Amino acid sequence: MRRRAAHILLPVVFAALAGCDEAQDAVDDAARVTAKATVEKVLTVHLPEGVPAELVTPYSDCIIDSATGNELFRLSRASVTGIDADEIALVTDIIQRPATTTCIAEASLARSAS
Repeated sequence: MRRRAAHILLPVVFAALAGCDEAQDAVDDAARVTAKATVEKVLTVHLPEGVPAELVTPYSDCIIDSATGNELFRLSRASVTGIDADEIALVTDIIQRPATTTCIAEASLARSAS
């Protein structure tokens, strides 16, 4: 009887876990969207050299893709609480990472080729 109960419960457990994954994905997606808004504001308003308007989205995509989960959370939170020197420093730090600079260079080349 216990074996049969396990066979019945196993699909229910997997379904519940799948629901958790979907919910987590939704939260992650929302954090990425709000973090991206913060990054784009930093790129256009707070960096002294600025970024050309047509490159803001490719650059912000590179930055978001290079950020850790904790960094995405910080940037996402700043979309609500406001941008301060810490977020500007964080975006600047992420921009300087090798993966980000490579991504930005590729985005710039693709833009200039089109």
